[in-house]
Amino acid sequence: MEQTSVYGWKWYRHDSHNDTIQQLISNNKGCKNWLTNIQEEKVNYLRIERESNGDPIVRGSLTYKQDPENQSDFEIFHFYIRQQSLITVGLDLSRIEGEYREPCEHLIVEEKTPVEGFIILLGELINYFLDGIDKLEFKLKELQRDVQQNNHTTLLNSIYDRRIELINWSDLTLPVHETQMAIKEAFLDEITETKAYKRIETRIDRTTTLLSHYRQDIDTLLNLEEVLSSHRGNEIMKTLTVFTVIFTPAMAIGAIWGMNFKNMPELEWKFGYLYAMILIIASTLAIYLWLRMKGWTGDLLRGKKNKKHFD
Repeated sequence: MEQTSVYGWKWYRHDSHNDTIQQLISNNKGCKNWLTNIQEEKVNYLRIERESNGDPIVRGSLTYKQDPENQSDFEIFHFYIRQQSLITVGLDLSRIEGEYREPCEHLIVEEKTPVEGFIILLGELINYFLDGIDKLEFKLKELQRDVQQNNHTTLLNSIYDRRIELINWSDLTLPVHETQMAIKEAFLDEITETKAYKRIETRIDRTTTLLSHYRQDIDTLLNLEEVLSSHRGNEIMKTLTVFTVIFTPAMAIGAIWGMNFKNMPELEWKFGYLYAMILIIASTLAIYLWLRMKGWTGDLLRGKKNKKHFD
């Protein structure tokens, strides 16, 4: 498919590699490498070169959709930018256009140069990423409420899921940012003074700021959950230790009178059972009072009136 801008430059759109693409760029340096990358469709790719007349060329590939739960499930498109033409391969604009946003196809061809048109396309990609980041923000708010109210052990998995999702959006945003910088390097003031470039630069800055903020939020939640888990583990161990110490006299006395020696005078005592019970209770209370006086029981053996994070 070929579209002509109102300013005369052309946008060639192709679904896959074909002979037409090769004819369009056959006389340009590095075209074989770009064509090879189109056929492989495996990684992000970016190069800056010069045509024989000295005009800059920016060519590469960008991943524009990726499943956070399955990193091998992604969609990639390829681009080739020259002074008078833009070539894209494998780009489905319907996959990135928002429900409430104006279709960007006509916005691209209304720009003065193919470089500015491509920057509009990058801006649409960033808008799509921002939509996903907004959904991530909602999930993070729910997660924060969950940590505050429930504090259950499965939260760690939820935190890691959100972290993987955040990494996914960061991985998609970084190549776009790199492409923006490559365009600046290739075309310099010719492009950096345009409204389209200033707009995409600001939008990328906004996106990276959000990603940085949410990364800090997730790290804070993760650290908090680790502290809570460590505290719970320590409380469990202290509780088990205190109960073990308290009931040690009973276990020791029971072990002694559970022996099968022939001569055990206590077996003939009329009130031996009562004495044994009194001794067990008294020694258990004595150990408990001693631990409490030392302050080693803390809140372990007290009832919990209010639900707190460190209960």
